[in-house]
Amino acid sequence: MSARRGGVRRPWRWIALGGVVCLLAWIALAAGLMLGVDRTTRLVLVTVAAVATEGLVWLSAFLLGLRVFEARQRLWQALRSRFVR
Repeated sequence: MSARRGGVRRPWRWIALGGVVCLLAWIALAAGLMLGVDRTTRLVLVTVAAVATEGLVWLSAFLLGLRVFEARQRLWQALRSRFVR
């Protein structure tokens, strides 16, 4: 029973780690903007935050399976169709 429990939690640990990396990237970007860093540093911070976010999405899709994201896409389209006609 404990082996199964550990196997179920393992993907969520990787996703949580990816979430922490993504959050830290966005915090670094916010700190850089508040400190008024130069344009090159700002560009690097934005790029790192964007890549970290995209990486988190793809990591989640890989670990949870694409079906979760396909279902999310169908739900999003259903919600949009109610508001945009």
